Amino acid sequence: MPVRRLCSLSVALLFGLLLPSLLQAADAGAEKPGLCPRPQADLNCTHNNECQSDGDCERNLKCCQSGCGSVCAVPNEKPGTCPSVDLPQLGICEDQCQEDSQCSGVMKCCRNGCGKVSCVTPNF
Repeated sequence: MPVRRLCSLSVALLFGLLLPSLLQAADAGAEKPGLCPRPQADLNCTHNNECQSDGDCERNLKCCQSGCGSVCAVPNEKPGTCPSVDLPQLGICEDQCQEDSQCSGVMKCCRNGCGKVSCVTPNF
C-alpha cells in the first residue's frame, strides 16, 4: 500500500509541475486579432527576432515582421466594427487617421458624417 500511495503522489506532483508549462505552450501559438503594420526599412537593424508568435507579445501586441526581424507591434486593425453613419451629419471635415493603430485605446479609424475618417468608439 505505501508504494502505491508514493506512486500516486509522484504522478500528481509531476502532473502539477508540467500542467503550467503545457498551458503556456498552448497559449504561446495563439494568433491575436488585427493586422500587422507594413514593415519599415531599418538601416540600423538594432533588433533581430523579438518574437516568434503573437503569444510571445504582451497584451494586444502582435508578432510582426520588421525591416530586419520580427517585433511586437500594435496591430493596424483593432477588433470591432465601425458604427454606421447616416450622411450628412456634422463631423470634423478632415482626416484624423489612416489606420486603427493611430487611434488610442479601443478606438477605430472610421468614416465620419463629413465623409472623412476619425477615431471613434467601435461596435462590439
